[in-house]
Amino acid sequence: MLRAVARCCGHWPPGAAAADGMLWQTELRPHAAGEFSMAAAQANLAMEDQAQVLASPVGVYDGHGGADASRFLRSRLFPHVQRFEKEQGGMSTEVIRRAFGAAEEEFLQQVRQAWRQRPKMAAVGSCCLLGAISGDTLYVANLGDSRAVLGRRVVGGGVAVAERLTDEHNAASEEVRRELTALNPDDAQIVVHARGAWRVKGIIQVSRTIGDVYLKKQEYSMDPVFRNVGPPIPLKRPALSAEPSIQVRKLKPNDLFLIFASDGLWEHLSDDAAVQIVFKNPRTGIANRLVKAALKEATRKREVSFRDLKTIEKGVRRHFHDDISVIVVYLDRHRGRRHTRVVDSSSNCTNAPVDIYSSNSGQSVETLQAHRGSGW
Repeated sequence: MLRAVARCCGHWPPGAAAADGMLWQTELRPHAAGEFSMAAAQANLAMEDQAQVLASPVGVYDGHGGADASRFLRSRLFPHVQRFEKEQGGMSTEVIRRAFGAAEEEFLQQVRQAWRQRPKMAAVGSCCLLGAISGDTLYVANLGDSRAVLGRRVVGGGVAVAERLTDEHNAASEEVRRELTALNPDDAQIVVHARGAWRVKGIIQVSRTIGDVYLKKQEYSMDPVFRNVGPPIPLKRPALSAEPSIQVRKLKPNDLFLIFASDGLWEHLSDDAAVQIVFKNPRTGIANRLVKAALKEATRKREVSFRDLKTIEKGVRRHFHDDISVIVVYLDRHRGRRHTRVVDSSSNCTNAPVDIYSSNSGQSVETLQAHRGSGW
């Protein structure tokens, strides 16, 4: 199992590159629950989303301020989950909570070692979405605003409905703003409406992340070294948290599939729209179908054609949509449907490319790492 985790977190198998050099997909592969499909679209200069599947665990990591934190989670979160699961004899909310805490602490150690040479490391962070199935129990944990949605069949009918499985930690939510205000009664600037949105300290919309050390430890944001990155930010206590929200749910025969995705998808598709797309279309390439549906909606909003979007370069493309990562998991085993049983989990280990554009243009992962240095 350790070898399987190491293989999953260190390498990604080639997917089927789409005609658009900023898209990637794995059409359909075996999963412990049945089958899964994965797809991603790049918009930023460097792909800040990362996504991975290893037998049962599913991870989506939506980075911001750079790709370091999401790439770190891609290599380190699953090993932490596996270690604590082994120690405690199975999956549990405590296993997940400890894994998130260990990942946060390990990334902080990397920031401590690298930040004086790379001050921007203190301002890099990532949302984190994890799903795991143990027996007939589903665990979903998240920090930030990535989202997991369940598609289930209505009893006695041929209709599917959406059930959201995650709490979103985004200051756009009045509940999140109330939570932040209650935790910081002496900080009138804990939530500020700036640049058209509610933001923590007027800077960031998400309230829970891995990383973003400058908003958790004042010694970083107030250090003169950080002045090259941003203005000093006085803190009376951490403005952001790394405590995940964890949902536990028994899977039922009417549960059809799960959609895990970064907010780049949900910005353009509602929960119900995504569930209907998966329910009404063939399995093969279904994650890519969701990505393309979001891109088409993004181009409609900006009044450009989907064909024209394919010609827009990375970086500039961020003005039309965010990076997008999607994983769809079909729950065959829990519905009594026959499926290909996963025998060797390492053979079903899949990561989206570290950087889609570089992958599709022939640049190796090793070359990309060499250019970026050893900070992740």
